[in-house]
Amino acid sequence: MNRFKYLDYTFTPYGNIIGKDSETRFQRLMWRVDTLNPLLNKDSGYDYYEFYRTAGENNADIYFAEATKKYYVPTVGGMCRIDINEMKRHIKQLPAGS
Repeated sequence: MNRFKYLDYTFTPYGNIIGKDSETRFQRLMWRVDTLNPLLNKDSGYDYYEFYRTAGENNADIYFAEATKKYYVPTVGGMCRIDINEMKRHIKQLPAGS
C-alpha cells in the first residue's frame, strides 16, 4: 500500500481488523481506541469522508502516522490512536506494496 498525505500528515495503511461482519470488526476496534486525544479532529480540519477520498485505494482500518510513529484508526470523531500490541491477534496486516 502506498503512503499518502492528509492535512500535512503522512499515513501508511497498516492493516484490517479481522471479523465475520462489520459489527464484529467495529466492536473489536472500538474497545482498544483512545478517543480522548485524537491526532486529528474537526478543529484541525479532519473530515472522515474526505480522509477516505484522499486515501483512495489505500483504504484500511488502521493507519501508521510517520510524524508520531503511532497507529491510528479513522473515526467520525477524528484520527484516534490504537494500541497495536493489544490488537495484533485481530489484525490482518496488509502486504507491502499492494
